[in-house]
Amino acid sequence: MRVHQSCFISVAIFFMLSANSAHAAENAVQAGTANVIDRHVASDYNGVVAVRAELNAPLLTRATGLAGRDPAIPNNNGSRFMIGSISKWISAVTVLRLVDLGKLDLDTPIARHLPELPSDNGAVTLRQLLSNRSGIPNGVSTALRKDPTIAQLDIGPVAGALRFGAEPLNAAPGEKWEYSYTNWVLVAAVVERANNKPFMDTVRELVLMPAHVHDTDFAASAGEVSDKMAEAYATSGARKVSPAPPMVAASGTLYSTAHDLVALADTVYFSKLLSDRARKELSNIQVATEDYALGGRVRSVNTGKGKRVLAWESGSSGGYKTLLAYDPLDGCAVVLLNNTDMEQSEQAAIAISLFGEM
Repeated sequence: MRVHQSCFISVAIFFMLSANSAHAAENAVQAGTANVIDRHVASDYNGVVAVRAELNAPLLTRATGLAGRDPAIPNNNGSRFMIGSISKWISAVTVLRLVDLGKLDLDTPIARHLPELPSDNGAVTLRQLLSNRSGIPNGVSTALRKDPTIAQLDIGPVAGALRFGAEPLNAAPGEKWEYSYTNWVLVAAVVERANNKPFMDTVRELVLMPAHVHDTDFAASAGEVSDKMAEAYATSGARKVSPAPPMVAASGTLYSTAHDLVALADTVYFSKLLSDRARKELSNIQVATEDYALGGRVRSVNTGKGKRVLAWESGSSGGYKTLLAYDPLDGCAVVLLNNTDMEQSEQAAIAISLFGEM
């Protein structure tokens, strides 16, 4: 009996030491990754930074600065930020899910779903809308410049598309790049017609719910404030928010967290959410001069492990500046969330320097 007890104790000690060793190794990796953040991100950075070396590695986050100034509320790892045009990438994923389901086709004229449009406008395809090459003028921005109250219009994407997306083309479809709200109003309108339900509900059902993200959704308004949402400020210190009428939901009205953005990318690139063919579309550059694919950019960066080709999703919404950079091959990720109107070029430089060590 003593022999059996001795063996049992020896085995128990072995597993305990192994567990302690593994835990110590994990702590060392986390500390090393955290040091990477400290080396490349200034201590006065206002927001949340997250890095991950690979898919199965822990996500390391650092939150600094204030989410709110009156009263003073510090940012934390779960602070929510408006993500601006990263919403376009999520909208593109939604479209590709509907392509997989047989409800949409990237290269079919949108007149199939919006027959009310003028014939030239209806001849535009979803691929051209998703890559900002439709040739349809940016009627939403033109209307906003003439009448700022347009931002308060409580109309959905279909009404918005028919009102602001029917102007004569300013270029042949596929010929000219124009980063345009109106393209995305039309995208959302096509999704609503194809899936016979509100655009926001389709995004929730086909993308957000399968990714099991609980801190990502559409903001009720651009200035929505809650105990979890960081407030946006200009460099002057004044509040800075952008208008967000319901019709532009596909363009930039989602909020999220660092954790959720990585979870969304994991779901897109490492699950069965999309078919292989649909997933490949997200990496096929359509506009070489802009590194633009469908709903987002693809950028090559040099790192300690050689060149990486990254899904490069950036966003700006008032004083919110956001970036998700993600390697679809191994899940290496960098997220930068800021609520003090920093330059996007500065944010990009930080991300590239972080990838340089990973």
